[in-house]
Amino acid sequence: MDNPYRVGDRVLASRGQDGANHEEGTVVDSYSLIIGEETRPMVCVEFGDGTRAYLNASGPDVRPLEEPETEPAAGGSGEQGG
Repeated sequence: MDNPYRVGDRVLASRGQDGANHEEGTVVDSYSLIIGEETRPMVCVEFGDGTRAYLNASGPDVRPLEEPETEPAAGGSGEQGG
């Protein structure tokens, strides 16, 4: 399985590795953990306070950070009242 995250990606990650209470962080390492025949995608996420967590990238502990949608600039519709 390929790792869905790359170094520098902004993500939501669970510090407690319990799949809950996600906080914003940055992927600082992305790798595959090989255990016998099994390969797991892993990431190291650094939080704003400098704490790091090593997490399974395919589990509920890490999810993509949803970028806020940008709205078009006001007044750009070309319509005028009158």
